[in-house]
Amino acid sequence: MQSLAAEMNLSETTFILPPADPAHTARVRIFNRTAEMPFAGHPSVGTGYVLAQRGAGGVLTLEVPAGVVEVNVDRDAQGAPIGAVIAAPQPLSLGAEFGVEIIAACAGIDPAGVVVSEHRPVEASVGIGFVIAQVTEAALAKASPNFAAFRAAADKHADGAERLSLHLYSREQGRIRARMFAPLSGTWEDAATGSANAALAALLLSLTADQAGKYEVSQGT
Repeated sequence: MQSLAAEMNLSETTFILPPADPAHTARVRIFNRTAEMPFAGHPSVGTGYVLAQRGAGGVLTLEVPAGVVEVNVDRDAQGAPIGAVIAAPQPLSLGAEFGVEIIAACAGIDPAGVVVSEHRPVEASVGIGFVIAQVTEAALAKASPNFAAFRAAADKHADGAERLSLHLYSREQGRIRARMFAPLSGTWEDAATGSANAALAALLLSLTADQAGKYEVSQGT
């Protein structure tokens, strides 16, 4: 599976297997170019869509290493699948904080462009971890990953040694824009990152006293 994913050369490639629990729809393994992933957002949407095309109905449940992903399939008036919405397999968990200088070096931006008024750069996960950092809109536009800096940062944080993924976002005048870089796993920049934006939304909600929230993130522009 890893060899095929490397040859496909996509951000993620999924493989569908029989579920370990027959109550679930399928077991799914997800690989990027270099390693297996415990969870990923858009591949779960796409896999659910393909399964729905092949006759799976109701709320689909996909077994992944991080847990079980629920997939609610959107259908047209004739019942044909046209899209899907997923629920992440885990609640928000936070890991290590990262220094501003490390984030700036990895993103190739001035440290002054990293915003820490709401939260410091921190690893966040709803099934797979990303280092999430708020930056200014200008810094976001200029960001370009520095492979050597990523390698040095990963060496200092052993948990993410082979997959240090940096999700930068700016939030100005109610707009949220994001960019995700994971050069160590072969993804220089991902145009759309569901699992990272799910973690970002959960993190932003956790900073409030609200019980629910809705965020619209522009990425890949």
